[in-house]
Amino acid sequence: GAVLPRPFAKVEHYRVFDEATADDDSCEYFDSIKRIISILESGRYEFANLSCGPDLPIEEDNIHTWTAMLEQYLKRGSLLMTIAAGNGGERNHELGYSRIQSPADCVNGMAIGSADCDGPGWKRSSHSSIGPGRSPGVVKPDLLSFGGCPKTPFYVIGMNGHAEPRLGTSYASPNALRSAIGVRAYLGPALSPLAIKALLIHRSDQSDNSRDETGWGKIAEDIATLITCQDGTAHIVYQGEMPPGSFQRALIPVPEEQLQGKVEISATLCFASETDPQDPIHYTRSGLEIRFRPHDGKKGDKKQQNANTRSFFNAKSLYAGEQELRSDAHKWETCLHASQTLLGKSLHNPAFDIHYNAREAGGKTHSAQNIPYALIVTVRAPRVKDLYDRIYRRYRTVLEVLNPVIQIQIRT
Repeated sequence: GAVLPRPFAKVEHYRVFDEATADDDSCEYFDSIKRIISILESGRYEFANLSCGPDLPIEEDNIHTWTAMLEQYLKRGSLLMTIAAGNGGERNHELGYSRIQSPADCVNGMAIGSADCDGPGWKRSSHSSIGPGRSPGVVKPDLLSFGGCPKTPFYVIGMNGHAEPRLGTSYASPNALRSAIGVRAYLGPALSPLAIKALLIHRSDQSDNSRDETGWGKIAEDIATLITCQDGTAHIVYQGEMPPGSFQRALIPVPEEQLQGKVEISATLCFASETDPQDPIHYTRSGLEIRFRPHDGKKGDKKQQNANTRSFFNAKSLYAGEQELRSDAHKWETCLHASQTLLGKSLHNPAFDIHYNAREAGGKTHSAQNIPYALIVTVRAPRVKDLYDRIYRRYRTVLEVLNPVIQIQIRT
């Protein structure tokens, strides 16, 4: 008897399998991926979901055809594609059979695993394939969304018109995309698909579970949670393109007066990159190096032009190997997320400095392209309830307020 909520958008479904698909013993399924690419190449879509693919776990030294072909399209950053991580989570972990399945290893896509429930106390559904992905692309799946489990199934409308219980990442993946399209419905085209991806990761429920199992966390399916600021909180979005070798300074807005108590700064950086399928070790051609400068008045000496830096995106949370830590492999990751808590007095005109590095086959390149990027920054000061208003007053000629194009129900 309940009234269903209004859908955020119309959905177009395409059939990509035929009778010959089942007879393809090579597990390449060229005809199917060609059909998928031809649909995406039409340029009609900014959002897409893919709940199919070869039933094979990824391999460390081999990029599957599906992944390679999709990356050539997703590298533009103009399409947000959610991809089901696969349902091999109960297979042998030690042999790697439970790892995510191609094309969920796309570094420019968003791999979605399955959570066992929609509310608090969620866990990864046992059937949901796990990470890690390759390096770069080590945090996989990117996010989890509710996809059902034996105790709490995901209900769909069956052929007879009645609700039927199901489970699988094939349901979690479009469920995650619904949240992304919800952001677009509320805010209009102000945020790029890449910025919406960064926002979903930034505002996800960060659990205490293993990152290999849950990625960055469980997606926030309540749209208001994604796009509104609580007391003492302000969210800032940077988006655009960076030319090769360029530097970008992203200010972290804080009030002019010193903040009292502890201040938490969270940041999520996403960008789209060209890839080298023939070189899995140096898979991404683009990398962003980020330096955090919390206080512009603290310098090593008078001749120093820029303020002192401190680490922000902790590579140790991504990598265990000493060799990867020393090689700064994290800067070639297409998504980074971290939080730090500092005293308010240690912040004065804080900023992130972003430098775009390019490579090809692990070496220098002279054919690098501009890359799209999105950076989400959150400043949280519990003692300053009107933090958002203070920041707005100081930066009202610099920052643009994101106003919803449709009404948002606010709970009080």
